[in-house]
Amino acid sequence: MEATVETVGPIMRSGDPVVTEAGPSSRKGRRIAFTVSSAIFAAAAAGGLYGIGLVIGWFDNELGGIHRVHDLGSGVLYGVILTVAFVAMTWRPEWKTSAFFQVVATAVAVLIAGLVSGEGGYVVFGLLVMAVAGILLALHPARTEVLRPALRPSPVMGALALAGSVPLVWFGLTMARLETGLSTDPHEGHWATMAAMAFGLVLTGLLASSRMRGWRLTAWCAGLGAAVYGLASIVFHRFPGTDVPYPGSEGFGWGLAALIGGLVFVAVAEWESRRPQRVG
Repeated sequence: MEATVETVGPIMRSGDPVVTEAGPSSRKGRRIAFTVSSAIFAAAAAGGLYGIGLVIGWFDNELGGIHRVHDLGSGVLYGVILTVAFVAMTWRPEWKTSAFFQVVATAVAVLIAGLVSGEGGYVVFGLLVMAVAGILLALHPARTEVLRPALRPSPVMGALALAGSVPLVWFGLTMARLETGLSTDPHEGHWATMAAMAFGLVLTGLLASSRMRGWRLTAWCAGLGAAVYGLASIVFHRFPGTDVPYPGSEGFGWGLAALIGGLVFVAVAEWESRRPQRVG
């Protein structure tokens, strides 16, 4: 009598993401719920949290354009880092563990900014983003992979991220101290946003250097985010015909440093992704 072997399921290759076990209907339903939730949260981040400031900031003429850099700071944090992460997770999220942790990094950055600046409303924002991360974790089709991600740290990217964290943390703390809590301040809440942007760039850069699944997208978000802020500081280094800087701008010199540093980080990330990996 010939022995027969029944195939239980597809053979998993080494390195494939682990999809949470469940019945076919349950898996499909959870994936749909996860995808729809990610899309909704992306729209909320772009609109409600002003990630669209990434575009509007270049042309905002309200009160003589005093909010332009602050708009762009919101665009970097809630647009480049957060909205992009949500959008990325709408397609094959099991391959983009790092995108999920970008959401967590944003929540932590906002919480830190709110606590340091004493801006209670910002603490609430941070808790809301953290709650969103909790919802996505519950629905994630590869929750096991998210809870136990495989890391392949890059010393070079880590060194760059740590070097960049020094001026960014200093900038973030400086911005947080400018928060007055006065309703008469036209920049009320904006300083906390700039602080959160700085802390968010630090955390996103360190996250990218861990090189968990989907890390290249995170590296691009960190690098381009820093570059966008640097370009904004250069373009809006002072009001036309005056020596007065736009609020939130670090001027031409530091702006150039942020622009170059962000692009270098992206270049190193691409070099790392193409470098032959040692096995064993």
